[in-house]
Amino acid sequence: GEFPRRAFLNGRLDLVQAEAVGDLLEASSREGARHAAGQLSGALSRRIGGIYSALVDVMAHFHAVLDYPDEDIDPFRESELEVVLSRQAAQLRALLATCRRGSQILHGLRCAIVGRPNAGKSSLLNALLGYERAIVTEIPGTTRDTVEETVTVGGTLLRLIDTAGLRDTPDRVEQMGVERSRAAMESAELILVLWDSSSPVTQEDGELLSQAMSLAPTVLVRSKSDLLSAPLPLLSLDPMPPVVELSARTGQGLEELEQAIRSALPRQTGEEAYGELLTNARQEEAASRALERLEGAQAGLSAGVTPDALLTDVEEALSALGELTGASVREDITDRIFQRFCVGK
Repeated sequence: GEFPRRAFLNGRLDLVQAEAVGDLLEASSREGARHAAGQLSGALSRRIGGIYSALVDVMAHFHAVLDYPDEDIDPFRESELEVVLSRQAAQLRALLATCRRGSQILHGLRCAIVGRPNAGKSSLLNALLGYERAIVTEIPGTTRDTVEETVTVGGTLLRLIDTAGLRDTPDRVEQMGVERSRAAMESAELILVLWDSSSPVTQEDGELLSQAMSLAPTVLVRSKSDLLSAPLPLLSLDPMPPVVELSARTGQGLEELEQAIRSALPRQTGEEAYGELLTNARQEEAASRALERLEGAQAGLSAGVTPDALLTDVEEALSALGELTGASVREDITDRIFQRFCVGK
């Protein structure tokens, strides 16, 4: 970090770009590397800079009118302030909406593999990873805790979570694993529900599938397809989840699973957004604070608060945005006054 630090201190990189250096080094996928490279080139900084610049213009105009009343400067109008606040608040909301996608690109989308004991969950995890990560035996309840690994499947970076088999059990340790499995499923952004195709479908299987579909995009995987398969029951689900016949032992169905994952996930942001997404908690917190202050200014304007009081909120929003890039608020406002207005002559 020494050289990015020097670059930041000497004005060669802003904070967002400096963070992108680390993201580029740690990228686990091609998509993550492309996003970090875009951020390093200044894509996100320019997006933040557009919001920042518009707010600085408002502050500069107000202070110019206030400090130089005898100069020929257009009067400060609250109607124009309302338009600026509304536009920039909308820009910040759109920026904050990218947080989840940005985190997924760099860190992976949480994908829970769930099912009854011995449904083939650990075998599927190993097959997707390409090596024996989880212990696999014929004994039900072998997996007692969640096992997490990251892999790219269907062009998407997934944080695979192998879970304990879902069932009622008197075993206290296994029950703790079941509870963690349910928690993993509830926080997942994609769920792979495994049904053992070599055994009849149970009521619990159907209930698990319905629950998963209510929580996140879901793919139904009929595992152990290399064995004698029981018929797939008629499913009256709307919408119907993608269904894949798969054998983790032979690898048959893995390509179909990749296609099913693509179809199950919502359409992803296009390439034009690479580098323009918020990717970490620091960025999200600062942008959220800026939006909160702008919304406060909008509420004050509607309530008839005077501009000088409103612009205190705007200045705090600028300060929060400045934390994103490392900009200096006071210096920027002062510079903009003398750049835009011919005063003091």
